Amino acid sequence: MFFALPRIYLNEITKQINKKDIRTARKWCKGNFLKVYKDSSGEFAYQYEFDLVFNMPLIKDLKLKHGDNWEDFYHAYKKNELHKMIDSTKSVEKTGYVPKGKLSLKLFGGSLK
Repeated sequence: MFFALPRIYLNEITKQINKKDIRTARKWCKGNFLKVYKDSSGEFAYQYEFDLVFNMPLIKDLKLKHGDNWEDFYHAYKKNELHKMIDSTKSVEKTGYVPKGKLSLKLFGGSLK
């Protein structure tokens, strides 16, 4: 049994990353460590790998803002249901601030890092 993974061709990648030239798409793939394959139908990458690389900045941002709960927010984002996540949890932003005085310690409670 042969199982084929979905492909995305370089001309489609150029549209996704909002560029016009295939050479730019190749450079973007190389810069983001996305493997580009070649066969008789053209140059392509696997769709799942492209989705991961394309969404990595969003994933990193969600991990920073929401900690362990980032996957729920990511799935809500992909389904266009972020409005349902507003009341679920408060976002947690990690800072490197370390209060030095007693008053600052009372106000800010120390670093979340």
